[in-house]
Amino acid sequence: MEYALTTHPLSTAFRHRFENAVGARPTYLEYPELRKLSPANLVQRLRTLGASRLFLPIEDEASRSILPLLKGIAAVTDAKTITVVDPECRFESVPRWAVGRAVADLVSASVRSARDMARCQAEVRHLLSSPRIADKAVDRQTVLYVNANVLFGLKSGGSIGHVAGVVNALADGGRDVVLASQARTMIRPQVGHVPLTPGVYGLPFEKSSYSFHRAMVELLIGHYGSSAPGFIYQRMSPANYAGVSLSRRWGVPLVLEYNGSEVWVAKNWGRAFRYQEIAQDVESVCLRHAHVVVTISEVLADELADRGVPRDRIVWYPNCVDPSVFDPARFSSAQSLELRQRHGIADDALVITFIGTFGQWHGVNVFAGAIRRLIDENRAWMEQNKVRFVLVGDGLLMPSVRQAIGAPDCAPFVTLTGLVPQDQAPSYLEMADVVVSPHVPNHDGSRFFGSPTKLFEYMAMGKPIVASDLDQIGQVLETSVRAESLPAGDPGHEARELAVLCQPGDEQSLMAGMRFVVERPSWRARLGRNARGEALSKYCWSHHVDAILAGLDALTTREAL
Repeated sequence: MEYALTTHPLSTAFRHRFENAVGARPTYLEYPELRKLSPANLVQRLRTLGASRLFLPIEDEASRSILPLLKGIAAVTDAKTITVVDPECRFESVPRWAVGRAVADLVSASVRSARDMARCQAEVRHLLSSPRIADKAVDRQTVLYVNANVLFGLKSGGSIGHVAGVVNALADGGRDVVLASQARTMIRPQVGHVPLTPGVYGLPFEKSSYSFHRAMVELLIGHYGSSAPGFIYQRMSPANYAGVSLSRRWGVPLVLEYNGSEVWVAKNWGRAFRYQEIAQDVESVCLRHAHVVVTISEVLADELADRGVPRDRIVWYPNCVDPSVFDPARFSSAQSLELRQRHGIADDALVITFIGTFGQWHGVNVFAGAIRRLIDENRAWMEQNKVRFVLVGDGLLMPSVRQAIGAPDCAPFVTLTGLVPQDQAPSYLEMADVVVSPHVPNHDGSRFFGSPTKLFEYMAMGKPIVASDLDQIGQVLETSVRAESLPAGDPGHEARELAVLCQPGDEQSLMAGMRFVVERPSWRARLGRNARGEALSKYCWSHHVDAILAGLDALTTREAL
């Protein structure tokens, strides 16, 4: 039996190339899932695979930083052969005697990361009691955008669209922008780039983040030499305060992008940090020393104020969309039909699409449950209306999605595309007739703080939306039809409704909303047209960046008085 050990779900395109190259569809073992096992259970699992071949697919070169770890895990398995498959699908056999070098690299990286975390702990303690530097009135035309997220091959998701949206809007507005990041997906050609390549990761993984932090600060200091940008913009990332370090060194203001507490997200939507105290302190340092903190919802603005950030340093504006990328006019009918045919979808099918990374808050499991019920309870209606559900993405909740709608009886109605690169998202949305945003409340009872980028992408593509009436989603789509009181007639000439809003987490409400838009083509056309107009008037990235720059200018004015 063949296996593939990965750190994340592979993109659909690379997975197909990989499987064609190996001549098999292996069983995938994902490291995040293996981490959930106790050491004893992990060893037992690996030793009883019955593996004839074990592959280590590397989707991009940055993922080589974790190869020593993957080789070390592979060495524990009972696999007869171990093979690395690089981004070009070239094979490299790994003899078991060579694993010793990988283990040595892993041990060395582990020692280095422990040392670096200790150094960062001392620096963070000092910064927690140090005052923020004063903002100096300097030229704001040059910007360093720092994105320290390590993606390990991931090429899709709202974060990628957000980074590209802000960077490109800054550049389009005449700023001289340099992006420091692992990749530059969907970034304008005129934007400079400093590649951030993580070194070999040791164990535990969290400690290696502090080695990456220190290395990237040194890299950026070397890149700029005696010069400095007008200001720094950093997307807050776990265990990274590079923006603070560089702001203090260069004497320039720091704009910090805050999309929610990484500590909270890890605890509630993933795997809690092992070293939670320092991770929390890093967040506090970033918030303390940022001159402006920009966020994407009123809920998060309130949270920031509760954490001690002065209101006059907080700027909030919802996530947005690039109208030149998410533009239905870019695509011909022939292109959409070709994409349908590629996925075995009939030309005349009515396609209802969800796109996302299958995270805890996306509600894809609720969507899957509603699909299952429609198939079980309304199969004749599904067939009559030629309904086809397309779920674009992969992630944490994929197993529950497959359990709900992966059975053979669902196959005529459901397509699971897997992950697609972010720059292909517009074509999948153009293929759709209806789009769904079934987000769910936070399970711990806290307010939903998100601002889903997919919502604004849906709007810009002019698609009729069925969405959860949940905090900002409901506010953005406030002028909408409600699933509990659906209109009987067609929309009037002056109808301003933007979507159909449903009760969050309620399969029955979601089903009613979807049935309504399927059966009402006149409402589909009206809702899509209205949504696109709303997106263009309020929710382009230029609007978002204008708000940020206005906040920075206001800060400069205040501190000059």
